[in-house]
Amino acid sequence: MRKESIVPIVLAAGSAGELDFPKALARFGRKTAAEIALANCYGVARPILVLGERAAEIQRFLPVTALSGMECVINRRWRRGQLTSLWAGLRHVPPTDAFMLYPVDMPLLTRDIICRLIHRYRNCPSYPCIVMPQRGGRYGHPVIFSPDLRGEIMSARTARDVAYRDPVRIFTVAVRTSTIWTDFRTPTEYVYCKRRFAHLHSSPPNIRANK
Repeated sequence: MRKESIVPIVLAAGSAGELDFPKALARFGRKTAAEIALANCYGVARPILVLGERAAEIQRFLPVTALSGMECVINRRWRRGQLTSLWAGLRHVPPTDAFMLYPVDMPLLTRDIICRLIHRYRNCPSYPCIVMPQRGGRYGHPVIFSPDLRGEIMSARTARDVAYRDPVRIFTVAVRTSTIWTDFRTPTEYVYCKRRFAHLHSSPPNIRANK
């Protein structure tokens, strides 16, 4: 069983796009998208929250409890794409640690999925390895990379190039939910996510797990 730490890198540096507020501060119930992501990663390793656009605003509005439980990194090059945020976060990850790529705009992800991904990683039969959730042949997020893939990430054009370069090193966790790829970029998508979030969190636990 692999015992190295798995450091969550929560990517929240990108543009808000059509939204009037940063994605990290989008509210779902009583929590923001950033708080949900950080809570899902609780107990894994100290998360790294990568900010970019409107970083000061996000830091100002996140609760002290959320800020104290993670390391905040500012990506000054966020306009050059998501990979620059991953690079910025990786510079704060020890070279022997694995890392988890977690986009902040996926508020329907649950702690159960995170725990299952970690368990799969701990028991991967070969190295290097990449662990992703999968439904119906389609991969989703979050994604865990073993530490020996760090060099490939740092020299890649996109994280996808590394993730799909060699199918042999991909290990999956089968799920029955589309939450592994449900994000929001527009007001319409945000409203959809809010409604689904409310529905999922109002259902009994045995029903919620199958959504």
